[in-house]
Amino acid sequence: MNLPGRGNYRYYLVTILSVTWMIIYLQRTNIGMLLVDNRFLENMNLLGQPAQQGLLMTVFLLAYSLANILLVSISNRLGPRRTLMWGIVVGSMILMLGGWAATFAAIIAVRLLLGITHGIQYPNLSVLVKNWFPPHERGTANAIYAMGGCIGPALAIPLYGWLNQSWGWEYSFFVPAALGLACVIPFFLKWVSDQPGDNSYISDKEVRYIISNQRNCPAEEDSDQRSPGISQVLKNQSFWLLCIAYAAFNCSWWGLLTWIPQYLVQARHFEMSGMTSYVTVAYMVAMVGVFTGGRLVDYVPRKSIVGLAALLGVALATFGISATSSPMGAVICIVLAVGINEFVFPTVWAILQGITPGKLMAAGSGMISGTANLVSAMTPFLMGFLIQITGSYASGLMFLVGMALLGALSCWVLLRQGH
Repeated sequence: MNLPGRGNYRYYLVTILSVTWMIIYLQRTNIGMLLVDNRFLENMNLLGQPAQQGLLMTVFLLAYSLANILLVSISNRLGPRRTLMWGIVVGSMILMLGGWAATFAAIIAVRLLLGITHGIQYPNLSVLVKNWFPPHERGTANAIYAMGGCIGPALAIPLYGWLNQSWGWEYSFFVPAALGLACVIPFFLKWVSDQPGDNSYISDKEVRYIISNQRNCPAEEDSDQRSPGISQVLKNQSFWLLCIAYAAFNCSWWGLLTWIPQYLVQARHFEMSGMTSYVTVAYMVAMVGVFTGGRLVDYVPRKSIVGLAALLGVALATFGISATSSPMGAVICIVLAVGINEFVFPTVWAILQGITPGKLMAAGSGMISGTANLVSAMTPFLMGFLIQITGSYASGLMFLVGMALLGALSCWVLLRQGH
């Protein structure tokens, strides 16, 4: 992004974060394709056990959400750069162990430990965006790094389909682990720093631009002056409304990410190649959605209206997945649900970064991500359980519709509060 006279290093930095987030997502999303790999399911005694299959994602999310909340002290002590760097290194080494796992219990252990390391990493992305970007650019900055989280699943489907078929499911652990170790190079070289003023690659003029625009934001300045601790954030009703909206976003994200590959193969009778193509398209559309949503958030006076419209759209599209009799109609609804859902991400984080004091950003980010993911963690398991007891994917999809409507209601209240 060219910003004449200001310098644009902060956009190079957030691009590094986007690539990092893409690889982190590759590490956590191999499960969706493993659930359609018969050799993996046979090895782990998971054939005909959708509830246990969903548990593979739920265990990860529970550990991830608790780590977001409970391990903020590590981020505060190490700072965002070192926390991300060492979290990725340790997480990649743990992921590699999954390729040697011989039992369901061993895979569960790997997913549990991976969730802890990823939970330590995530809040620091938001801290870096707050530190490096003025308020009026944060919607776009959040969207840029979030695009990595859409590219990751888009690449994961064809990549893991090819690896599982050509090399075996074990390589869906080995390959993303190796990529994770490679992606920490920019952090070791200090291309990423905690604050703009700590970075030797950025111009003094750009540092002054960032700092002056942050100081000129009255809401943030006042917030910093009256913030004795995290209790102030937790007493803010808007914070909990954001948690509900973000939980709704995550329920749709994790629910669809986990079950759509199997749904298209088993319920809609697509061939594996067709399934991978359509799911890849869905997450490429999500990438467009998150960027468009981020730009929109920077331009509208009340950001929550973007989240409200998006979650209503997600509810309608998700209902359409099961309501339509046409397989291609279901694919179109999946693409719409995944793409529209991404508008919620930059909305939530831009509002949070505006109402949270800088020194509490790691804690606030950890709390909202942890709480929302704790609520949504049960989604893959619950969907699997509903599918198992009803014999239909429709019941699981209706759960996602209900959560999207609840998130829309919270955004409506935020809108009435002026956010």
